[in-house]
Amino acid sequence: MADESSTTDVTDETASATDTGQQDDGATTLGEGGKKALEAERRARAAAEKTATAAQKKLDDLAKKLQAFEDRDKTEAQKLAERAQTAEAEAAKASARLLRFEVAADKKLPAGWANRLQGSSKEELEADAEALLKELGETRQRQSPNYDGGVRKPAPAPTDMNALIRQKAGLG
Repeated sequence: MADESSTTDVTDETASATDTGQQDDGATTLGEGGKKALEAERRARAAAEKTATAAQKKLDDLAKKLQAFEDRDKTEAQKLAERAQTAEAEAAKASARLLRFEVAADKKLPAGWANRLQGSSKEELEADAEALLKELGETRQRQSPNYDGGVRKPAPAPTDMNALIRQKAGLG
C-alpha cells in the first residue's frame, strides 16, 4: 500500500505537469470554468488509469497463480494417470504370464518352454502347447541316439571297495 501512495504522488505530479502544459495551449479558448472542468477530468482520468494499472497487475498476478495451480494439479493428475496405466499394463502382463505357466503345467510342458507359448486365451495357449509338445516329441525322437548297432555288455561292477577306489583313481 505504501508503494501505491508514492506511485500516486508521482503520477499526480506528472499529470499536473502535463495538464499545465496543455492549459497554456488552450487557455485562450477556455474560460475559468472550462479550465477547472478540464483539470478535474484529467485528474479523474489519471486516477482511473492508476486504478486500472493496479487492477491489471493484480489480475496478472492472480492469473499466474491460477495457472501455476492448474499446472501443478494437471501434472499430478497426469502422473497419477501414468502410474495407473503402467500398473494396469504390468498386471495384464503378469496375468498372461501366469496363464502361460498354468497351461504349461497342465500339459506337462517343460517350464523353460512356457514363455514360448503364444495366444491370448487359455484355449489358444492349450492348442499351442499341444502343437509344441508334438513338435518337441518329433525332435526328441530324431535326436535320440540309435542303439541298434549291436550287443552291449554292461560294465562289470566292482566287487569290493578297494577295486572301486582303484577304478576311480584310474589305476585299474
